Amino acid sequence: MKSYGKAKKIALLGLDGADPMFMKKLIAEGKLPNFKKFMESGAVAEDLGMLGALPTITPPNWASLATGAWPNTHGITCFWNHTVGNPLDILDFGWNSELCKAEYIWDAFDRAGKKSIIFNYPTSWPPTNNNAIVVDGTSMFCNLRGYIDYEKFFECTEGDFPVQVIPHEADLSGTDCRVEGEVTELKAEIKNFDGFGYQHPGCVTAEGGSEEEADSAKCDRVIAPIKAAQGWAKETAGAKEIVLILNDGQIRRYGLIVADDGKNHNRLQIFVNKKDEKPIGEVVLNGWSDWIYDSYHYKDENKPVAYKVKLVELDAEGKTMKFYYSFALDLKPQNYFSPLEIGEELYKAVGPMMQPSNFDRHNDIADTIVLETMEEMYHWQVKAQEYLLKNKEWDLFCSHIHGIDMLNHFYLDYTIPATTPNYERYQGLILKMYQITDTYIGEMMKLLDENTTVVIASDHAAIGRDRHIIHPLIGDMWGFNVGVLGELGYTKLKEVKGKVEIDWENTLAVAQRATYIYVNLKGRDPQGIVEPEAYDDLVRKIIDDLYAYRDPQTGKRVISLALNRSDMEYLNMGGPHCGDIFYMMEPEFNRTHGNGLSNMSLNGYSLKCLFMMAGAGVKKGEVMQRRVRIVDVVPTLCHLAGAPMAKEVEGGVIYQSLED
Repeated sequence: MKSYGKAKKIALLGLDGADPMFMKKLIAEGKLPNFKKFMESGAVAEDLGMLGALPTITPPNWASLATGAWPNTHGITCFWNHTVGNPLDILDFGWNSELCKAEYIWDAFDRAGKKSIIFNYPTSWPPTNNNAIVVDGTSMFCNLRGYIDYEKFFECTEGDFPVQVIPHEADLSGTDCRVEGEVTELKAEIKNFDGFGYQHPGCVTAEGGSEEEADSAKCDRVIAPIKAAQGWAKETAGAKEIVLILNDGQIRRYGLIVADDGKNHNRLQIFVNKKDEKPIGEVVLNGWSDWIYDSYHYKDENKPVAYKVKLVELDAEGKTMKFYYSFALDLKPQNYFSPLEIGEELYKAVGPMMQPSNFDRHNDIADTIVLETMEEMYHWQVKAQEYLLKNKEWDLFCSHIHGIDMLNHFYLDYTIPATTPNYERYQGLILKMYQITDTYIGEMMKLLDENTTVVIASDHAAIGRDRHIIHPLIGDMWGFNVGVLGELGYTKLKEVKGKVEIDWENTLAVAQRATYIYVNLKGRDPQGIVEPEAYDDLVRKIIDDLYAYRDPQTGKRVISLALNRSDMEYLNMGGPHCGDIFYMMEPEFNRTHGNGLSNMSLNGYSLKCLFMMAGAGVKKGEVMQRRVRIVDVVPTLCHLAGAPMAKEVEGGVIYQSLED
């Protein structure tokens, strides 16, 4: 075909959580001009979508998009992975490239001597070849684990009282796709407090679930006194002071609150020491500081760091003040860049990155900070990618950014008019996130020429549901789900030293991760009690009971589909990293994403993957009638580049989109 080898370069722009159904509406309303321009210059399906892999969760879908293989082939089957034969409560972090058994497109390009830049692409870390520049790929945003101090919100009041620090609880669950710290493997535990486990993949044992936890704040709070300024190198009439306790209490910085006009306090200056002549940073009311460069003590050494501050409230008399302190970034990265020196090179070329805030929900101050930090991260990623694309050799560029999915978890359920009185506020927040993304696409397209084929894609989308329907305790992606299988008598609990645990000696089956049920099988599972000859009958009985189960609140059926190991192969599931039963849930009981089929829709939103393609070798203005699948992207791009096919490709070239 004329299109074979037509593209000199390939670019894949990944937008986590982008919903083609919702975007088609926004494009028609003229709210996404850059997406509209791209769509009209290339090829799309009529609904702008493609069918994704199951479950509709980040790691398995990005792995399928980069390998052209389904989950039962590449082996990444949820946010967390499990390998048959390991204890049922041992899970592996699903973003790990070492779990992937299929060849990535960048490794296929490497076989042909072609070079790649992989920018924060899920499941790409650790790097799989030496001919690629790899920037992170272990979390939502680039170098999310590269901070030394966590974000904080300071609430300051005039008075004489001790500083109170209220730390956030570290989230290792992946509740809203955010995981803190170094994580490769976790043991699932039951956390029996008020409805949901939270620090580890664990078992939900009461009402609620981790989706609800996504609505709670995960930001350190500091309550500090404001006092009259004393002992400063330079006396300032009417100035006041605060002490900033930072870096897990290891250091203090000193804040001087001043009035530019001598009367109305409007500025916060931050000093390392009261005797210093100049501040290391300052910020005025309602504004952001520039980057503040500092040094923190971390792991027995001094580390250069950078952070920003936003002053959100300060009364004229200087008696009350609130300000936000961002994540403090380590400017000497030790990991997540390959080659390692790329990290410092990017910081020198384009400056530090702002991690999007994980601050409070449902108040204007927090929502503004979330969007402003998000917009700055998107702007930084454009600059960083521009630097690499212009200064490094490349034939393939794959990138990923996660803002839409993050805000889907935060706000999407609140956009439904029937259940949220101020729904327009939340619709506005979601719209703003899509518009930030539209600007990002417009800036990226300026960097890519007519000899490049560009694909814009997402891994899944998200649905908004009735907030008043309590999630049945099954289908949560971050560990065990005890509720429904406990009601049905398959999972038993016991208390040991005041802690709730699974009673493995009496447990026949467990619901694990977003869509799987495992029989506790003797001879396979270390805790197994079910005899192999009883396996088939037990699986059939569990499936019968799942279909018969009714939600106690609504009386409706919860499970829409349940398949045994043999039948799930029809959906490209199965193998050593899937359960004995694969199930899907009815739309109204779905979480934001993960429990429904890829073509599901509800309340104007869908779980479909976005697919748009334009550039070298691609028809212009083409609306295809065929259904594109997520595994079709890699073979199409390999074809256009004249590159070797990835070895485990299971999709086909999207010929209908290509020039004859």
